Amino acid sequence: MKHKFFSISSAYLFFSLFVCSGCWADTAVEHVRTMLDRVMSIQTDPVLKSEGCREKRRIAIKRIIKENFDFDKMAEMALGQFKKEIDETRYAEFRDIFQDLFQDSYTKMVLDFLRKEEIHYTKGDAAPGNALVKTNIVRINDEIPVDYFLVPVQKGWLIYDVKIDDVSIVRNYARSFKRVIKKESFDALMRKMQLQWQAVNNSE
Repeated sequence: MKHKFFSISSAYLFFSLFVCSGCWADTAVEHVRTMLDRVMSIQTDPVLKSEGCREKRRIAIKRIIKENFDFDKMAEMALGQFKKEIDETRYAEFRDIFQDLFQDSYTKMVLDFLRKEEIHYTKGDAAPGNALVKTNIVRINDEIPVDYFLVPVQKGWLIYDVKIDDVSIVRNYARSFKRVIKKESFDALMRKMQLQWQAVNNSE
């Protein structure tokens, strides 16, 4: 009887985890869908359609990006093995400037790339600690796969990487940063990033 009880309990636990995993994946899909719907509503708003309103669209989209990405995790992944070689103060400086540069870069990409698109949500996969949401941007005679990688947080989900046509944004950063640090130094990387940050802010 005791063995039967444990057998039933184990089966129930397995089934519960399986069902919850599916629900968990669904919430990740809805998170991405809601974010993209908000972006699309800004991009297609007739009031903001003119080129003269680009700055208003940029500010609104940048705010959405800021709310939906895990910049701590992204910065740590982008710096990789070199994080342990710098102190917390320097890392905090890197993380802050990385966040600003990513927001500006991703906002510009969204402004230039995402219009009135048809987006298909093909599936969402969830595992303990993360989720993957696969989408396809459908255009005439073209289909672009865009994958979103998410981590759970207290109020839902945050995105920590985006893979566009099988190219990871964070891995691209990691390769570029590694190249500069190994060829020059971490300080050289920071100088380049600060110059880029100054150029972006002077152009706004």
